[in-house]
Amino acid sequence: MRLKPPRHREPQENTVPLINVVFLMLIFFLFAGSLARDDARRIAPPLNILEDETIRSTGALVIDGQGRTFAGDAEIPVVDWLARKEDEGPVKIAADGDLKADALEKVLGDLKAAGRREIVLITRRGEP
Repeated sequence: MRLKPPRHREPQENTVPLINVVFLMLIFFLFAGSLARDDARRIAPPLNILEDETIRSTGALVIDGQGRTFAGDAEIPVVDWLARKEDEGPVKIAADGDLKADALEKVLGDLKAAGRREIVLITRRGEP
């Protein structure tokens, strides 16, 4: 009489502990992410960027709070400023803190229409 040796059955893998760990990690990261402070709340934009001598010396196109563009102390349209600009490097823009997004978007649209794609927005670190 021949008897077959008993087969060793592998126990089924229990994935419940793995699901529990992943769920706990998800809950942890949800709470940890919502407790972090937003750094942008602490930044105070400059009051009047036209008074900043270092920005005027960089050759940047300065935009005041009303959306007017300046080169140095003189008000100048974007197209005339680009025609006067000699180098083809990135366009530097320094915008006043009170400038509305619509006005900045208009200036950026003018630059795009003139064929300029590289634009650098000059910012200032706020007081702690």
